[in-house]
Amino acid sequence: MSNIKDEIWCDDLLSRRQDADILEAFLVRRHEERREAGQTGAYVVNLNAGWGLGKSFFMERLKRQLEASGHLTAFVNAWRDDSSREPVVAVMHAIEESLKPHFAVKNGLVKAWNSTKAHGATIVASMAKGASRRLAEKYTGQALREIGEFLDEQDRVPDHLEATLDEVSEKAAARTAAEVTTLLTKFVDDKITDYRARLASASQFQSRMRALLEQLAEKDGVKLPFFVLIDELDRCRPTYAIEMLEQVKHLFDIDNTVFVVSTDGDQLAHSVRAVYGTGFEGERYLRRFFHRHYQFTPADLRKLCDYLFAVNRIDLTKVSTPWEMAPSALFAGAMDRFDVTLRDAEQCFDILRSAITLWDHKTPILLNVILPMIIFHQRNEPANISAFIHGSTVRLAGDGNWSTIVDWGDRSGIKQYQVSIDDLNREILTRIDTPIPENIAFHPSSPTNHYVRNVFAAEFLSLHNNIYRGKGPKSVISEYANLVRQVGRLTAPDPAPQA
Repeated sequence: MSNIKDEIWCDDLLSRRQDADILEAFLVRRHEERREAGQTGAYVVNLNAGWGLGKSFFMERLKRQLEASGHLTAFVNAWRDDSSREPVVAVMHAIEESLKPHFAVKNGLVKAWNSTKAHGATIVASMAKGASRRLAEKYTGQALREIGEFLDEQDRVPDHLEATLDEVSEKAAARTAAEVTTLLTKFVDDKITDYRARLASASQFQSRMRALLEQLAEKDGVKLPFFVLIDELDRCRPTYAIEMLEQVKHLFDIDNTVFVVSTDGDQLAHSVRAVYGTGFEGERYLRRFFHRHYQFTPADLRKLCDYLFAVNRIDLTKVSTPWEMAPSALFAGAMDRFDVTLRDAEQCFDILRSAITLWDHKTPILLNVILPMIIFHQRNEPANISAFIHGSTVRLAGDGNWSTIVDWGDRSGIKQYQVSIDDLNREILTRIDTPIPENIAFHPSSPTNHYVRNVFAAEFLSLHNNIYRGKGPKSVISEYANLVRQVGRLTAPDPAPQA
């Protein structure tokens, strides 16, 4: 089992395996406690984490871990299934997919599931008619339209009867009142019939699901509880997200079942308010659906940066770092230097990705130079971008130590130097308005100006083949600030798909 888990979590850059172990142990033991206490129904847990913190990665690996432990596990991608407009169908499809490996050897199981689906189909049909939609029209509105149609019919009096209209008006009024009463009674009776049918189907569905799970546990060695994982609910249409939660609570409230629903709690609360109004207490409303909330252990900044560079496709040939520092390490150092939060670091990374996509020069972007500009843009601090470009000390920045250790020397020997990236950037930026040939016509006396000279020399070679007529050229580094402003308008929405 240990080897299987190692394989499942081999690319776990955010150390989420420990969260999976905690969650699995708690849910299995809590299920046992509930059974011993005679508690019925499903147990629902909310995995609450912001965008970019690896919820989807975690949910996919958790599914594999639970299956490796012997648990039947269904997986619902709510964002993908949003287009179906029927959460019931999405969950039932996921359940069926989890059962398929057992169908091949158990014909009786297929029949039991088909019978269970039949009752689920009745519920879906009822919803399709609008009889039980949470956000459907109010009964009175629909009834009044039917009554209005009836009254319109009463007004169509033939011309030859106009003279006797007054004589029969009282009788017509009495007849109309009787018809309206009959209409209203029939309308309510139909709604009650639909409601009873839905309750009966839901009860049968839950009963048959319980029996099916018990059969799997007794005859196939499947461990209980049965897990249903629902991912990316916060990215769905607000009405779909609410319907999913309500149907999990009411229709899928099945013994020996555990739901794990991953959301960004703040984003989902916004969805609730989008439906019920800005003054509605979305957070309080959501608490009624969950028995427990689980929060990830705080992500380490360096691990988060490694994760962002690992899971996102980024052309690193278009990026250069001082002394071949790892891009993720340089990125993490910048975030620490300027005291950037984890969430803001994700947005800065997204701006960087867009900048790399748009960059079309043969010479690579100096990551150490562009990152402070990206941070100031993300913070909406244009004055700091201007000060940084002109080599000034930015007073509003953080106090982190952004540096690296460099081996450098001459004939007297090689020594180790701790080089400040801030000092390195200032030396580069004070030279960007100077023609490149002048920036390379000096003998370096330190690791910093040795690196600076090499940067401009490499640019002069790659873009101009070391040949240029007239006074110039100036470095393309001067284009960074405008590039950041351009791609800042292309920043992905929040929460954003990782694509």
